[in-house]
This record gives sequence, C-alpha cells and structure tokens, in this order.
Amino acid sequence: MFQTGTSCVEGLHRFNFEAGYYVCRFECSPFYSHHAQNFCNSCKEMDFVLYHPGKKELWLIEVKDYRFNARPKVRELVEKLCRKVRDCLFLLRTAALCAPEEEPEEGISLREMARMSMQARHIRLAFTIELGNTGLFPPKALLSTIRDLLYRQMRFIDPQMLCLPITESGGAGPWTITPAGNDHSARIRKRMETAQRERDHARKLAEEQERHRERVAARKRRKARKSHLPLWKQRAMEREEGKTGTHADRRMRE
Repeated sequence: MFQTGTSCVEGLHRFNFEAGYYVCRFECSPFYSHHAQNFCNSCKEMDFVLYHPGKKELWLIEVKDYRFNARPKVRELVEKLCRKVRDCLFLLRTAALCAPEEEPEEGISLREMARMSMQARHIRLAFTIELGNTGLFPPKALLSTIRDLLYRQMRFIDPQMLCLPITESGGAGPWTITPAGNDHSARIRKRMETAQRERDHARKLAEEQERHRERVAARKRRKARKSHLPLWKQRAMEREEGKTGTHADRRMRE
C-alpha cells in the first residue's frame, strides 16, 4: 500500500513521494545556487533527487511543462535533458566532498543526499513532460520521438528509463501526482517574498521622495510670497514669528 512521505510542488503539480525516500532539491541549496550553478558557465540540475537507503535506489526526476510556453526543438530538448543528467551526477559527487551542511527549505541538504547516494546500486531516470498542441504533430507522437532519442543516450545508465506525461507519471515511479492548487514551491515562494520586499522598498522610497518634493515646493511658495516685500519688512516678520535672524539660520530654513 502506497504511503505518502515528503510532498513537493513543481509548477502546477504536487508530487507526493513514497515514504522511505529522501528528497533533495538542488534549487534549495545555497551551495548550488551560489557556486556550482555557475561552474563552467552553467551547470544544470534535475528537479528532484530521491534516494531510498533500503533499496539503495537513486532517482533523478525532471519536470517539463510546455503547455503554456514555447518548447525548444526536439533535438535541442533531448540535448538539454541529457546535459541535466550529466551535470546532476557530477554535482552529486562534488557535493559529497565539497558542500557544507545546510538547512534547505524543502527536503534534505545536498550534502546529505550526495553522501547517501554514493551507496546507490541503481540509478533510475524519469522525464515527465507535458507538450502543448503544436498543430502539426500530436503530443503523443512528439513524446514518443523524445523518448526514443533519450533512450539511445541514457540506456547505459537506466535501460528502464521513464519518459511520459506529468499527469500519467503517478504510479510509474515512487510518487503520485495531485493538483498544486494555490501552493508554490519553496523557490517560487522565496522569489515572491523577495519581489514583495522590493516593491515595499520602492513604495517607501517614492513616498519619501514625494514628501521631499512637497517640502521643497512649500518653501518655494513661502519665499515667493515674501519676495515682493521690502527686506526690512521680511526681517520684521521673522522676528514676529520668533525666528532668529542670522544668515546661518536663514540658510538652514531654506
């Protein structure tokens, strides 16, 4: 019987992983985002990395949804996915030796996952892809072509590689799929919080600038009202208002 363990959101879908599997997300690791991501101009990652200590099974899972965005050409997409697998395996080995201890917002730390994955006896690959209607070729035919091209490149790693639509992938591996609703992944939540802080800061700055402009305009209006008066009368009015009459004080008031 399937028992849900860790649950994570990616795009419009929630992935509910089977109990017993540890989950890691590279995007939640400062080691990846600050250092490894920029290695050799760009180092890609898979969306989910799973490991089961009892089965000694390592899963690399990629999620692609092109229903709302233009997708690259088929061969470009296959090349991109192959590079993700290569870079992810490199990062796991590197992180086992170099990554510091971290407290990610989702899943376990990259260092912990990397060190556990060194004990793996099986590597499983899963590419969950949703394709929009292109008009010329039906999505199933395109996905079949992508699967064949990926298999030629990846069969030496996983001869039982999975390549199927996101919504049909639940049950094919140690996870189920449910709609995410209004939930967001930790990465998206962090971006939303950062954007909100930037908007708040910009609003406060605009308010301060507006108040400064109003003060400057008010001073100019006061000076304009007094400019037509004789100097002796301006000084008399200042004394009546209790203002000191030194040049330094007048400059400060201006």
